[in-house]
Amino acid sequence: MRRISWLITGGFILTSFFVHGSNAAAAEPKPINIGFSCDFSGVTAWEGNVEFPIFEMAVKELNAAGGINGRPIKLHVLDNGGDPSKTVGTLKVIKDANNCVASYYGINSASGIAAKAWADTNNIPIISCGPLSDKLIQRKGKAWFFRSNLSTSVGAEVILGRIKELGYKRVGFMGSTQAMGTDCLSYLQENISKFGLELVGSVLCEPNSKDLTIQAKRLRDTNPEAVIYSNYAADSSVWARNMKTLGWQPYVTTGVGLGLFSAIRDITPPDLLEGWESVAQIDFTRPEIKMIWDKYAAYTGRRSDDEKPPRTWDGAHLLFEAIRLGGNPDDPTAIRDGFYKIKNFPIVSGPPGAKGSFEIGRNYLITPRECTMVVIKSGKFAMVQRKK
Repeated sequence: MRRISWLITGGFILTSFFVHGSNAAAAEPKPINIGFSCDFSGVTAWEGNVEFPIFEMAVKELNAAGGINGRPIKLHVLDNGGDPSKTVGTLKVIKDANNCVASYYGINSASGIAAKAWADTNNIPIISCGPLSDKLIQRKGKAWFFRSNLSTSVGAEVILGRIKELGYKRVGFMGSTQAMGTDCLSYLQENISKFGLELVGSVLCEPNSKDLTIQAKRLRDTNPEAVIYSNYAADSSVWARNMKTLGWQPYVTTGVGLGLFSAIRDITPPDLLEGWESVAQIDFTRPEIKMIWDKYAAYTGRRSDDEKPPRTWDGAHLLFEAIRLGGNPDDPTAIRDGFYKIKNFPIVSGPPGAKGSFEIGRNYLITPRECTMVVIKSGKFAMVQRKK
């Protein structure tokens, strides 16, 4: 039976549920309360609304198999709107109203920074699968905030290696004024010379820009051979259209990942993106990836054949494993320590046979060696065959 309750507090709507058998309520073991604060609305809602069904499905499968040492997971779900202040509000509600011992956080980097600060202050572990900002890296001591995705610097390192591999020298950058763009630009400014490359120009744009012709002209005039972009889907689509209008066709690549890259593809005419490349954290030739995609389609009635379902699947199972290894599902500190006990955990992200773990100084899962690259050909994704 699926039990659903609604709590309206502080302007948020909270859904809580767990799956159990038909035994009497008195015989039910104590559930493990887990929060889920995600972007069901706002600029990154297109990702949040994909991630929740995967997490929900993973919880149902876990509970049907007996939970964690016989105890089921009970989810408490809130929409954070992709907004930092709302995100903190949802996390407070999840902790104070429902005694959650850990939580999932969604996509947006700016809100992720707020979520990390909250986790550090309140000592509640959080797993996330989408935010890219390097400001989320815990470089010293144990973290309270973990990611099953890559970080900005990881994606940037991979694409700089790819640009060097292709023989280009002059690089331009277009990015968001938000953290995903400014973090990437900072990394390029500090590290691009280490790859024997030159950053010849950069432009930033506000979210939801309607026209970027001026910025495109400005960057084109610096004569880059390759352009790196780090921006949201709508703005990247506008950028592609303006480049086409200008007749400008440099090599274009990004480190934002296949989830965002697929959203750009879905709203942009295929010819505008022909040859564009992206770092990805999945190899979609792996049977495990097709299995996750098919499970998602069967569960929701729609397909999302990109990296959002696999990375969320990994995030859910990493959290389950941290709870198990921590040894005390009622103690947030034990769960946090459980993340650092995860070693060589099989993940569906990365190349065949990839394993996941965390360590002091690296609270994100995907490193450059787990990254792959994809290219758009005739509107479809193809894996990039890179030099070893």
